[in-house]
Amino acid sequence: MNAKVFLAVLLGIAATGIAGAHEFFVIPQEARNYKAGEAIPLDVLSTHYFMAGEEIETPASVNDVYVLQSGLKTSLSLTPNQRRLLYETSYTLKDNTPAVLVGNRAGAYYCIFTDGTHAEGKRSEVTKANPQKTIARSHFYAKFSKTYLNPDIKDTAYKNPLGQTLEIVPLSNPAEITKGKNAEFQVLYKGQPLGNAEVSATYNGYDQKNQNSYALTGKTKQSGRVRFKINQSGVWLVRVSDTRRGDPGVDVQELTAIVVFTVK
Repeated sequence: MNAKVFLAVLLGIAATGIAGAHEFFVIPQEARNYKAGEAIPLDVLSTHYFMAGEEIETPASVNDVYVLQSGLKTSLSLTPNQRRLLYETSYTLKDNTPAVLVGNRAGAYYCIFTDGTHAEGKRSEVTKANPQKTIARSHFYAKFSKTYLNPDIKDTAYKNPLGQTLEIVPLSNPAEITKGKNAEFQVLYKGQPLGNAEVSATYNGYDQKNQNSYALTGKTKQSGRVRFKINQSGVWLVRVSDTRRGDPGVDVQELTAIVVFTVK
């Protein structure tokens, strides 16, 4: 697969948000099998597309990027690349056991005024800083992501939730998902199955002209489960979003989760 074919991990917010529905991706620069001791170049980006960065977010927003392998958590430091509009990092495999690349985009608050403009911050902060304006609604958003590196057909750990607030858990082993087969996933909200959630799936190269375009869509059962027939080889992502009333002072909570894997 071409070195610019990427995996995605992201979390997006509604189109009315200050991030403009950007998706947050953590991806290997080349989708292939890696061996122990080999360094994997990785990109961390915020974009409307699955291929190229559009915005370098503040370091504090993207500092929770790490790899889980053999029971160990390795945090990754990020280096901004202004030319490519993304962060770069790398991870060296400790052994040949499966690894999971995790990215959590820090939660953030913003408010929409009745005149259609917005300001970052919690309702109380924004009200104090803008006494002449009226807040129409307050928002909180966060993004969660997982990418499966070097999966193994003998592995069962892929089914284990990581405890993300909104999370997609593969019920089919990523190592055994091939073109023409069904792949099943479960969506969890705070560890519990999330029913009636709209889920999207797509593969790299499906649509590189339109923003946030997906090849397949589905809806979870009450068990939180959803199934897609994988009809193309390459890098795939499955995405879910959840919008609901948030904690006190938050009118709208917007969460997005994504899981990424490679189909042979």
